[in-house]
Amino acid sequence: MTIWQHVPFENEAAIGDWARMRGISYKVIRCWENEPLEADDLLIVLGGSMSAYDDLDFIHNEIEFLQQRINEGGKTFGICLGAQLIASAMGASVYPSHTREAGWRDIKILPHPLTESLEPIQTVFHWHGDTFDLPQGTIRIASNDAFENQAFATPNGDIIATQFHFETTKESMNGLLNADGDYLDFDSPYISDIDTIYAGTCHIQNTNLALFQLLDKWIE
Repeated sequence: MTIWQHVPFENEAAIGDWARMRGISYKVIRCWENEPLEADDLLIVLGGSMSAYDDLDFIHNEIEFLQQRINEGGKTFGICLGAQLIASAMGASVYPSHTREAGWRDIKILPHPLTESLEPIQTVFHWHGDTFDLPQGTIRIASNDAFENQAFATPNGDIIATQFHFETTKESMNGLLNADGDYLDFDSPYISDIDTIYAGTCHIQNTNLALFQLLDKWIE
């Protein structure tokens, strides 16, 4: 498995736990350092503080790589920025939403073979302001009051993209808040205050379980 990382403070978190439990080895590519892109049989593209439409060489390179990989049917899972990069690579528009969603908020899980084992309402961690149109030929698999397109997948489940962070752990959440806490200074009804966010650590066990169930289905 290959993991593309975009900023030091957003790492594989619970994905690493899942991989170790399943005996899956993985390599991390530090994209912001312009490390050469590669992808194994499984590719996970993590979040980051940049946008899919930013004029950055490594962003352009990732989208070009993803276009070819998706066309070839490679299994690819994108989270937050990673989801937006996949949407862009599939020809959908990615753009600022003019609002932000940050903290622990509910999403509604929608029908798809990948989501059969998931509870219909999940409380998950959010940290995003961009959004995307649903790429042609994909199925919306999660939604909420803030963002209609919270997640999508291809019908066969090879491609998954989530705006939210199933992979959040207490350590990764603390790292994000310490490095990017100013992101909360924005007028939005979908942003929680810092105390509420820290109180939301009670949701981590369930959200990681949902991640593990989704990843298990993805690799079947």
